[in-house]
Amino acid sequence: MFQPYSINTLARDRCWRILSDGKTWEPLLEASILHDGFESRRFRAIVDSGAEVSLFEASMGAQLGLRIKDGPMESLQVASSAGGAAVYFHRVRLNIAGHVLEIWGGFCYDLAVPALLGRHGFFENFKVTFDPKRKGMQVDRVSAE
Repeated sequence: MFQPYSINTLARDRCWRILSDGKTWEPLLEASILHDGFESRRFRAIVDSGAEVSLFEASMGAQLGLRIKDGPMESLQVASSAGGAAVYFHRVRLNIAGHVLEIWGGFCYDLAVPALLGRHGFFENFKVTFDPKRKGMQVDRVSAE
């Protein structure tokens, strides 16, 4: 599937603002998570190859009935925290464009965005090609072998 980038206005303090007409692009995919027969609201997740794992706002998991702090906890660096943030992992199903995958999702109270789709959980299941000429990305499901 081809997904156009989301184009947003840069904050005034960004040094590259003058080089980009004040705009930047973000690779976003619409997704939802499922657990115990419940599905979250649809959200726009940042496709982030720099993220080790796929992360979600803790409140989203709690709305699905997950007892967030009962999951295995790891302290991870996330963009919104100066030090390590507590991330609690749970088995959930991730729905992206009708592709439903069972993954270990990390739930974090300190996440500044609804979700980050990282290397584990997302990139191990999808091939992503960023295409600046078409101003978007091609996202294809990788078949399990």
